Amino acid sequence: MNWSKGLWRGWLAAALLWGAVIAAFAAADLQGRHPFAGLYAYSDARDAFLPQHYAADEGVVEDGVRRGVVARTDFPDGTSLAAPPGLGEERVRRIAERFWAERWARRAEVLWPWGLRAAVPPLLLLLSGALVLWIARGFRKVDIPAEAEALETTASEDAPKAAFNTRSAGGLPPFIRSLGPDPKRRRVLGAGR
Repeated sequence: MNWSKGLWRGWLAAALLWGAVIAAFAAADLQGRHPFAGLYAYSDARDAFLPQHYAADEGVVEDGVRRGVVARTDFPDGTSLAAPPGLGEERVRRIAERFWAERWARRAEVLWPWGLRAAVPPLLLLLSGALVLWIARGFRKVDIPAEAEALETTASEDAPKAAFNTRSAGGLPPFIRSLGPDPKRRRVLGAGR
């Protein structure tokens, strides 16, 4: 049984289902209105665009435009910008252009919480599952395949028998260790016996 492949497929199915559920909730929350639509007011003191959260009646804004106390600019994504007309027509136009250029930041601000809700739980589940598998693999017994075991015994039978341990310098007699390697000597100690 392949646990990692099965758990991976289970996580993928759960993540897709979770994403579909979050998308359904987001669609229900944003239904009937453009998600980025709304009235924004330009604040000259802060040099910022402030969303107006109150339910502004269209008539109230139009009344302000008619009386000359509000300069209103409508945009294709359903947003409206209200600015004081005393700033001058050219400055209001530049403010409106900047407002339109910053639309992606406003959209990201609206969609960011939904993206977090969709991504964080599946990622936490994936990381915790990977951690559990990693811990479980640490307890697994390592099995040596039969072919490798047979190869190892054959190699040890064919190896020359040494009179003493030649694997480490600590196993050699002191007089041999003191000699050191001799470049003229081609014969390996213990070979040919």
